[in-house]
Amino acid sequence: MTDRTKPAPARGHLLRILGVTFGVAVGVGGMIGAGILRTPAVIAHDVPDVWLMLALWVMGGVHSALGANVLAELATALPRSGGEYVYAHRAFGNTIGLIVGWTTWLRQVAGVAALSVAFAEFLALLWPEAANNAGAVAVGMQVVIFALNFAGLREGRAFQIGTSLMKGLMLLAFAIAAVAVASPHAATHASMPSIIGWAAIIGSYQLIRGAYSGWDMAAYFTEENVAPSRSIPRALGFGILATAILYVTVNAALVYSVGIDGVSASKLPFTTVLDRFGGPVPSILFAVGAIISVVSCCNAGIMTAPRILFALAHDRLLPQAFAHVNRGGTPDLALGLMAVASIVLALSGSFEFVFGLIGILNTVGSLLVEAGFFVLRRREPALARPFRALGYPWLPALVLITDVALLILFGANDTRGIIFAGVLAALCVPLAWLARHNKRH
Repeated sequence: MTDRTKPAPARGHLLRILGVTFGVAVGVGGMIGAGILRTPAVIAHDVPDVWLMLALWVMGGVHSALGANVLAELATALPRSGGEYVYAHRAFGNTIGLIVGWTTWLRQVAGVAALSVAFAEFLALLWPEAANNAGAVAVGMQVVIFALNFAGLREGRAFQIGTSLMKGLMLLAFAIAAVAVASPHAATHASMPSIIGWAAIIGSYQLIRGAYSGWDMAAYFTEENVAPSRSIPRALGFGILATAILYVTVNAALVYSVGIDGVSASKLPFTTVLDRFGGPVPSILFAVGAIISVVSCCNAGIMTAPRILFALAHDRLLPQAFAHVNRGGTPDLALGLMAVASIVLALSGSFEFVFGLIGILNTVGSLLVEAGFFVLRRREPALARPFRALGYPWLPALVLITDVALLILFGANDTRGIIFAGVLAALCVPLAWLARHNKRH
C-alpha cells in the first residue's frame, strides 16, 4: 500500500494535504529569519577572518544535514505529526519524551518571541514610531499570524510557501547587488587571525546553530503529508541545501562588498551595503525584505509548535483538550497556549538571550533524538524504515558525538543559557510522574 492510498488516521482531524513543496518552504521559512539579518555583524566582530567565518556557516549546513540523515529515517518509520518528541518518546518513554517535547516546543516559542521583537525593529525603519511601541508592535504581529493559522492548515500553507519563496529570491538579489557595489578596497582577510579565541568561535557557532534552527520542521507535519516516505527526506535535504547556499552566499557578498571590518561595524550590515545605492529606496527595500523574512519564519514556528502539544496530548502527557483540531486542520487550543507563551516572552524584548537559548535548546533536543535513533535500531530492528540513514552507524554516530561536544562547549561558554535550559528541562520530570500516575488510574 503506497503513502497516497493509506487511509488518514482515525484520531483527530488533521488534514493530509502537504507535500515536498510545503516541506521545503517550512524548512527554509523556519531557518531564514532574523538570524541571517542580525548575526553576520556579531560573528564578523568575534571571528574577524573571512574564511573561518564562512567555514562556520558551511559547518552549520553540514551539521544540519547530518542531523537530517537521522531524522529522515525516524520520520518515515514513525509517520506521526509532532517531530522529535515522537521519536524520543518511542525510544525512551515519558520522561525523556516530555523533555524533548517541552524543549522543542519552547524552542519554537522562543523563536517566535525573538522574531516578533526583531519585526518591531525592522518596522521602525519604515515607521519610526514603532521603536517607541516595540512591545505592542511585536504582540500585534503575532496576533495577526496566530489568527491566520487558526483559520486552518491551507491558509498557513499558502502563506508559508509564498513568503519563503519571496525572501529566498530577495536574499539572492541582495547578494548580487552587494557584489555590484563592492568597494575595491574592502579587506576580506583578518590581519591577525591567531588572536581569535575558542570562546569567540564557540559563541559564533552557537549563533549559527540558532540561525539553522528550523531545518527539521518538515518532520513535524509527517502525518499531514500525502507521501511521507518520499517527501520528508527530500524536503529536509532540499531545504537545508537551499538555505546553506543562501547563507554562505550572502555572507560572502557582504564581506566582498564592505570588508570584514565593514560587516562588523554595523548592527545591520545589509543597510551599509544598500546605502551605497543612495536615496531612500534601498533602505525601504531592506526593511520590506526583512519584514517578509521575519514574518515567514514566525509563521513556520507558529505552524510547528501546536503539533508538538497535539502529539503530547494524544499520548496523554498533556490534557486531551490539546489534541482538539478545528475544521481547518489546526490544533486550536494548542495554538492558543503557544500564543500566550510567546507573547509574554516577546514582552521581555531581549533578542540576544532568546536567540542564544534557541541554539542550546536545539542541541539538547537533537542529542536526545540521535541517541534514540540508536536505541530504536537495536530494540526494534523489524520496524519498517522506508528511508534508512546513510552511512550507518558512522555518520549518525558522528552527529551524536558532535552534539555532545557542542553542548559541553555551549555550557562552558554560556553558563546562564545552559542553566536556564536545564531548569526548563527539569520542569518536565514532575509532569512525567503525574502523567504516569494518570495513566495507571
